[in-house]
Amino acid sequence: MNTSRLVEFSEDELAELDEVACAAERITPALGAIEVENVRNQARAGAIAERVARRQSASVRSQEMVYRSVAAELAGVTFTTDRSMQVQINQAVEWVECYPATLSAWEAGRITRGHATAVLRCGTVLPRDARAEFDAQAAEMCVGQSVGRVKDRLDHLAQELHPRTLAERHIDARKDRRVGRQSVGDGMSALIACVPEILAAAIDDRLNEQASTIIDADPDGRTRDQIRADILCDMLLTGSPLADPTIDGDGNGTLGMIRAKVQVVVPALALVGKDNDPANDTTTVDLVGSAPIDPATARALAGAVASWERLVVHPVSGQVLCTDSYRRTASMARLLRARDRHCRFPGCRRPAIRCELDHTFDYALGGPTDIRNLCHLCQRHHSMKQFTSWGVRQLGGGILEWTSPTGRVYIDHPPAPLVRFMPSGGGAPPPDGSGGAPPPDPAPF
Repeated sequence: MNTSRLVEFSEDELAELDEVACAAERITPALGAIEVENVRNQARAGAIAERVARRQSASVRSQEMVYRSVAAELAGVTFTTDRSMQVQINQAVEWVECYPATLSAWEAGRITRGHATAVLRCGTVLPRDARAEFDAQAAEMCVGQSVGRVKDRLDHLAQELHPRTLAERHIDARKDRRVGRQSVGDGMSALIACVPEILAAAIDDRLNEQASTIIDADPDGRTRDQIRADILCDMLLTGSPLADPTIDGDGNGTLGMIRAKVQVVVPALALVGKDNDPANDTTTVDLVGSAPIDPATARALAGAVASWERLVVHPVSGQVLCTDSYRRTASMARLLRARDRHCRFPGCRRPAIRCELDHTFDYALGGPTDIRNLCHLCQRHHSMKQFTSWGVRQLGGGILEWTSPTGRVYIDHPPAPLVRFMPSGGGAPPPDGSGGAPPPDPAPF
């Protein structure tokens, strides 16, 4: 054995590894063919939507409802959301119409989905009549190259083939500047800003300078990345890079500056600081429609609220029983927000506070204003229910039955309760006198 080598394979292991590599060579073209078949099928869905839309009125709204309805039909059978499916359909139409050479190379297994996606992304800057030449060159450019190595070459090729200069296009691109947020789990989110590159570079440099100043003046154990993130929050929320990133005694920290409308479901024990008991590991505080947040942050936000609207819930089932309001409509709205927590179209997670309360059976046709006939729908899906042939009815207990234009049925259940308090040692009966059983569901409308 050559001891200078760090890794040695036996003959049997090399033979097995060769079998695995041969299998990968066989699987890659087959996988590409299946993926392209799916792309072409999604493009067919887009073509159907386009044909139907052309027969509709000239209203942009009416035509958009067609695309939403078609996307929702495919989303139901593929267990995804209609928004995501609409993006996939649009992407598939682009591949089929503008990048046939790339699609053929992908189908033959000469390139992968990653290559095809890179071609699509880089070609986006080109007008449609310039994409044919780009497609032909890009498909061959990708063969035999890793996606990472070919991306820069594809970007340069697109720049060379573009009929307009970069300076001219930048003027238009600036109109798309925006800021977004994406949940990354564990009570954290990524703040995403699309701004001119020179400004992004300047912001990055400024954060580095300020972080270096803090590290040099008073190192406190935070990493540079942590300090940069704290400075960004301090500047945006307080206008000062020197605010304490935690809540101080006067409530003047960064959390104390939050004035946004945020719906938080908080267990009572978390608010009084009893959540640190290791035995109480089921306690959850939910930023509705987004992600869980830690109880300490919830208490800090709750402390800044001038008034409270209380929800009384069943201690075992978590079912909302009543509210502290005498106004029937406000009480119903709070109850339904607690029940639904987000849009009730299958797969949608739009928070209830950003949705509309919809009468499942139209009020104008005699539908009652009753919790058994109300649910939260975001504007997108409220419009789909109103203007397309998607139908819905309530089965009781907040359970919705949706029927698609092709007759497929989807059942949407209200979210499970976040917290349930269990009586200890046989305990007293719950406050509603039900003995622990959830209240019966009313008959469906």
